[in-house]
Amino acid sequence: MTELEQVVLAALIHDVGKLLERGELLGEYREDEDQQQVDCRRNREKGYYSHKHVLHTRRFCEVLAEVVPVLRPEQGQRRAGADQHWINLAARHHVASTPLEHIVSVADHLSSSEREPGTVYERHIHQRTPLEPVLERVSLSGTRRETCHRQPLVELLADGCGVFPRAVGEFQPPLTQDRQESGAWLSPESLVADYRRLGEGLLSQLVRLPQPASAGPEAVRPLVRTLLAVFERYLVNVPSATNVPHPDVSLYDHMRVTAAIAEGLYRHHESCGTLNAIGSAGSSDVAKWRLVCGDLSGIQTFIYRLTSKGAAKGLRGRSLFIQLLCDGVSDFVLRRLGLFATARIYSSGGKFYLLIADCQEAELRSAAAEVNAWLLREFGGDLSLGLGVAEVREADFDSSRMGSCWKEANEDLLYDRLRRFGALIEGDPQAFFNPEPVNPDGACQVCGRDDAGPALRGDETRATCGRCRDLERLGQSLARAKLFFWAWGEDRKTAASRLREKPFSFDGLDCDLYVLEAEPEFGVGDRLESSLAECLGGPDCCRANAQGYASGFRLLGRWDLSKESGTWEFDEFAENARGVERLGVLRMDVDNLGKVFVKGLRFQTADGEPDEIASLSRVATLSRQLNLFFSGYLGRLLEPYPRTQIIYSGGDDVFLLGSWDELPDVAWAIRRQFSRYCGGNPAFTLSGGLAMVGGKYPISRAAKLAGDAEHAAKATRWQGREKDAVSLLDTPIPWADYEAALELRDRIRGVAGQPGGKALLGRLRSVVLAQQEFRRRGLEKQMTLAQIRELAHWQRWRWQLVYGLKRLTGRHKEWTDDLRAIEEAIFTSRVGGRETALPVLDWLQLPTRWAEFLTRKED
Repeated sequence: MTELEQVVLAALIHDVGKLLERGELLGEYREDEDQQQVDCRRNREKGYYSHKHVLHTRRFCEVLAEVVPVLRPEQGQRRAGADQHWINLAARHHVASTPLEHIVSVADHLSSSEREPGTVYERHIHQRTPLEPVLERVSLSGTRRETCHRQPLVELLADGCGVFPRAVGEFQPPLTQDRQESGAWLSPESLVADYRRLGEGLLSQLVRLPQPASAGPEAVRPLVRTLLAVFERYLVNVPSATNVPHPDVSLYDHMRVTAAIAEGLYRHHESCGTLNAIGSAGSSDVAKWRLVCGDLSGIQTFIYRLTSKGAAKGLRGRSLFIQLLCDGVSDFVLRRLGLFATARIYSSGGKFYLLIADCQEAELRSAAAEVNAWLLREFGGDLSLGLGVAEVREADFDSSRMGSCWKEANEDLLYDRLRRFGALIEGDPQAFFNPEPVNPDGACQVCGRDDAGPALRGDETRATCGRCRDLERLGQSLARAKLFFWAWGEDRKTAASRLREKPFSFDGLDCDLYVLEAEPEFGVGDRLESSLAECLGGPDCCRANAQGYASGFRLLGRWDLSKESGTWEFDEFAENARGVERLGVLRMDVDNLGKVFVKGLRFQTADGEPDEIASLSRVATLSRQLNLFFSGYLGRLLEPYPRTQIIYSGGDDVFLLGSWDELPDVAWAIRRQFSRYCGGNPAFTLSGGLAMVGGKYPISRAAKLAGDAEHAAKATRWQGREKDAVSLLDTPIPWADYEAALELRDRIRGVAGQPGGKALLGRLRSVVLAQQEFRRRGLEKQMTLAQIRELAHWQRWRWQLVYGLKRLTGRHKEWTDDLRAIEEAIFTSRVGGRETALPVLDWLQLPTRWAEFLTRKED
């Protein structure tokens, strides 16, 4: 093992003993006086040792070395004596005395500098403190929020358990606040049983670690990657620190960020030749790290480049391909720079963040140029990789400074987006601007591209290019897929010779992807230490393997082929809609996300002093938790909706396709569950837009219509607020009024669906048209919205509606309750005894058209 491998492994594992100590596992080591003198910090005044969790970390390391023999200290190559191996580096980070120990110690200190001042003292507090959700702490008002939810102490599961926080009163027994000023929520009973269950689960996974044949140069990387997946499963709801006022950073996030910091720190000092000086003072103002934001631009253009029949097959593959491409690109960058998987802070939604050493920036840009050259050749400029880079100093890891680094990286990304393929143009402008040759076979009937490439196949009505055929095959392969197998570099040859399936090649990334129905079978002598197996559908890992490849899991929002609609084309979604036959396209995303990351963890004290908590771990946790909802939970949420399919879901947004009548219910369910997921925090809201089109309407245009509807929703203003709305049937409405619109729809539909009831639709349509006309006239005269409402209030539509409703009531006494409720809603904006957020007249078109479409069937 190299020094770097030992440092990263030690940094990743350094605090795992906290879980084992709280669960009272692996025996009792707290009273081992000899080992305490070596590993623990001594309070000389009071004569006792503290930080005894490191004794449990040491024991975990010993167990790990027993399971994976190549990790035994005698197998490693050490620079500074017999005691400089990864076990000692992990266990001695609180009493560091050697350069490598100081690297782990400094990384741990910088990673934990996020902890807010103040200490909570309660008996056995380390076994009574649940994790506080960061999502609930976010505030856009500049003042701190009091949180009343905590994460259950369970492992991460894709079915919702371990995803949603619980109210403090829902715990059994309910949590109580401590008696000190901090107000921390504690369990009145010990949580040792929960910790033990997690610890036993984590230890049981060690037998699934890859088994490298020797301690070669690539042996540790797959072990680190697999451990990272195991830790995410079992430590994501475990608090890193328990004696602090806000235990809101998980042990998983703390340890992986520590490993990322340690790797960058080692590389910086190695490049400067100052490894032996790490323990000395100075150099804290040097920008030793770079925070990198990578972003794939052109995702929507690529996904919706579909023009022909059979496009649903291609759409499934394209949406999945984008999710895989983002990870493939970030993995390529990691491998080109020689980085461990822990350096990737976040990756989803077409965006990734890395923490690298300052000395790697030039190599980073070179790798990005390689990626862009391949993307340009392969996709004709539809897709490109943008980079944003920010300098990071030791002082920036303090919570009050890291937010500025995130902002700087994203601002640099915006600048880089203005210069797409800039490095390629500067390198060889003539080659870049030379026109591409035209394919002699003509244009692909799916994507429409006509540049030279793979030969077209198929009949005249659907001749497709090789890329589109591969993307269709990728979408179809998901039906029985159990795992993804990634083969990199030289491993591609071994995988190709052993696996029967045809891979999906990312040639420009030197990578092949296999979609498999079962775990792969290889020969005993095969070496695949640059490969990765990802289980689908849950946080599980593959069995142990002698080939040395890493294993993990992928939570994937994807098209569900197990549903009846799994094999439908777009026109079949329309044909199976209730009422009018239309296809629905729904787009939703999180409101004000940029503001959340820049200002959401930035507060002010009562004295007006800045009070920021936007640490690297917290911002990474925010991104990870948002992605967990859309990638990990949304598929389960949509199971009861048989006519809805995921086109894309990840990061902070979702794109769905389905029968139009089902999608409003889906949107409402997503909004409710997302609010619950965020602990009811008003800083996190969703806006969305639904477009209704014919089954043969081009999906690219339908996506644009849905995007326009989403923008209309985000432009909604109500009761001093903005956004948090949805646009359905060309009508923006706050979510606060959605249930009122549902009630009106049902009342209107109840009348309109009966003989003679269609007259009500005519009356309501005339009211809607009158309101639209008054709004048009008012806007032409630059009147305010209040003035327009006043102008329309006493016009003749009012008495005409009253007269029409009275006539209907006189003819059909059984409709009296419904008609009175409709009249009251229109004139008083009260529905079900409650006042609406916006006047009902502002969105009366929605329940009217909704009821009409549900009661009408086209010829």
